[in-house]
Amino acid sequence: MKISIDMPWERDLSVNHCKMGPIGNWHLKRHVEAWMDRLGWEVFAAWGELGRPEIVATAKDPVYVVLDCRFANKAERDAENYFYVVANAVAAGLRLDNDQHVRTRAGEVVVDRENPGFTITITDEEEGT
Repeated sequence: MKISIDMPWERDLSVNHCKMGPIGNWHLKRHVEAWMDRLGWEVFAAWGELGRPEIVATAKDPVYVVLDCRFANKAERDAENYFYVVANAVAAGLRLDNDQHVRTRAGEVVVDRENPGFTITITDEEEGT
């Protein structure tokens, strides 16, 4: 299985400054939740085009995600925020219980003022195999 998805740039994709919901549940910022929801549905649709092959992600056989970033400027960013957001959205899109068995790593990171965004590649094979 190999899925590649292009996502638009979103400013401040961060898990910082979460808010407590009315019944005690935590929420990310609205724009972050919306971006994650969109990515989850994009993953689900692309997975459907492959016939939804069974994915049994475990600690031994995780799902691998490569995150290529096209940033709008040279500002420093916290990569862990992007990894968390993407891993959770991918897990939701593939209908996995959680992101525990999703391994995310950085791919190419460039500054592209004309076309900022992300390319997310999901596979069940480790790089080099």
